[in-house]
Amino acid sequence: MRTIVELTDEEINKAKELAKKRNEKEKYFGRGRHGHLSDKAGSSEASHAAGLIAEIAVAKHFGVQIDERIFDKHGDDGYDMVIDALGGKVDVKSFIDHGNGMVMKDPHLKVPCEKKKDLEKMKNVDVYLGVCYEKKKPKEVHLFGWETKDNLLKKARKKRYGQQYPLNYVLYESELNPIPTH
Repeated sequence: MRTIVELTDEEINKAKELAKKRNEKEKYFGRGRHGHLSDKAGSSEASHAAGLIAEIAVAKHFGVQIDERIFDKHGDDGYDMVIDALGGKVDVKSFIDHGNGMVMKDPHLKVPCEKKKDLEKMKNVDVYLGVCYEKKKPKEVHLFGWETKDNLLKKARKKRYGQQYPLNYVLYESELNPIPTH
């Protein structure tokens, strides 16, 4: 069963402000290896904002803080926040429905696993948590499930969603643990 978190205008604006700051690195480092995903979101700044909206919703639900640090030479350390109730360091994976309804009907957890950098980041993660929302309704964020890294590695199938997309570990909503309520 999904948990729906309602965000305020202030929280959405915070996501947009942090996204702008995180996107400043693009002029120094370029768009990175998944620039095509930023195009789908509208821009790399929009892609950052989408992820931050998800992180803020998760933090709000669990009563923790998001990591607002911006690193000079790299992205995050592989995880977004610590949630003791789930077992430690959590990497929030967000999926935005751009209008066709498919993401909201059948969300799934995708964790990149093809590159050495992906595998290095996984070392710092204890739990993956899936979030989805509609682009037109960013204030209504659905937390749809979570799984420990160890169980993800045991249970997930590997899937590529197109030639230009990375190889991912994939678990569907029905295969994930429900979000704990307080």
